Amino acid sequence: MAVRTPHFPDLLFNSAARLRRWEDALMGHFAAHGYRELHPSLVLRETVPEGALRFFDGDDLVALRWDFTVALAGLLTRTFPAPPDRVAYAGAVFRRPVQPWEAVERFEVGCERIQPEGEPAAEADVELARMLMAVPGLLGLKSAILHLGNAALVRRPLEAEGLFGELADAVVAALSRRAPHRVREALDGHPSAARLTAHAEALLSELDGPGTLGALASSPYATLLEEEMHHMDRALQALLPILPPNLELRVDLADVAGLGFYTGPTLRLWAPGAQQELAAGGRYDRLFPGLGRPWQAAGFCVRLSRLLDLAVTRPDLFEEPR
Repeated sequence: MAVRTPHFPDLLFNSAARLRRWEDALMGHFAAHGYRELHPSLVLRETVPEGALRFFDGDDLVALRWDFTVALAGLLTRTFPAPPDRVAYAGAVFRRPVQPWEAVERFEVGCERIQPEGEPAAEADVELARMLMAVPGLLGLKSAILHLGNAALVRRPLEAEGLFGELADAVVAALSRRAPHRVREALDGHPSAARLTAHAEALLSELDGPGTLGALASSPYATLLEEEMHHMDRALQALLPILPPNLELRVDLADVAGLGFYTGPTLRLWAPGAQQELAAGGRYDRLFPGLGRPWQAAGFCVRLSRLLDLAVTRPDLFEEPR
């Protein structure tokens, strides 16, 4: 007998009402801050990656929308000679799951901040962090944790050492396991082994403590990363005074998730007891230049499907809806 897995979940009354309420609250939040909604087609004809839900439209291989950022990038570059500075989106994406219990159809809401290449980005990054800080309260989460990271803290040293491909992947995997000794093992015999191991130890030496950013001073790449350190310090100074009482702010210098995509500051929202992040984003300045547009961008996505699951399995984490 076949086992039914929730790859295409049906939402019953309570979950459907909750999804609608959350979408309305988040899109209203974005609109109040100048973000206008775009709705890219559910069917994409761009190069279809592995993991997308593909089908033939006549002789053409197409796919259901698998990623809003990719879909929006295609829409924006085809349609606008200059970038709209603030956009928002809501709807479903379809991706083959990594784990058998994950859904193919996933509901998301998010926003993006787009600028011409070369414009100062610090204010836009802080703006997005402030926007994300309001999300737990809008969704009724009793408490949440916001992780601030910066992909450049790992990417730039790897590039400076000329490490790409399998060696770079091994270093990233070691950092994702929070195991600096694995960096040394992965680079055994490589000229950069001692420097990158010392850097990994610096990244992981002060997890979430008051000296987190200061720990980077002991890194062999401290001078290389001065701009990133100052950027994170300024962001913390701007965000800590306005931190909501239900939100904890943490610094994660070794955040390597999505390192192939993100180029700068990263944001990840968690709830106590959640097994997966509930929202994520950051700066991805290579996306639009790769499509022929001299634009830079950052944004975040709220993963409503994960939140809906959490509301069912851990209703104690949420306030009663008013």
